[in-house]
Amino acid sequence: MPRGLSPADLADIHRSLALFAHIFDNRLEEELDLVFTEDVTVGNSLGAGYEVTGFDQARAFLRRMTADTADHNTLNPVVLVHEDGTVRVRSRYIAVLPDGSIHNGEYFDVLRFTPKGWRISYRMSAPRFPRVECVQLSESFLDHWRPTAARLPDIVPQ
Repeated sequence: MPRGLSPADLADIHRSLALFAHIFDNRLEEELDLVFTEDVTVGNSLGAGYEVTGFDQARAFLRRMTADTADHNTLNPVVLVHEDGTVRVRSRYIAVLPDGSIHNGEYFDVLRFTPKGWRISYRMSAPRFPRVECVQLSESFLDHWRPTAARLPDIVPQ
């Protein structure tokens, strides 16, 4: 895949990122395909870290969520295209807890183009503030999501 993405590609990528909070926070488990690939892996570095893979595990995870689970807002996504064509997005999130307190962190996503459009095939959430116990992501992991001039996509007309 070349480094070029069309405005429609970028809009579809941003749509998938935005839909995550609506589908996840509202427990719309039957709508996961609007955001994720069927083989998605979603991880979080909170505490000892955890991962869920695929729609069945994601649905089970949603069913275990309680009323005091945070509401999420996705901010400042930066789309990156690597030499091998991999599309990665690094964005921030703000999560609001029922008591009004907030915390924030980062999403590290890999997206794939599917017959239904751009979908997240991998997501890692990493808390930033307040500082909590979590698995520290390695520099080699973070390097894949570092914005560089060479990774910013060229916007090409359709």
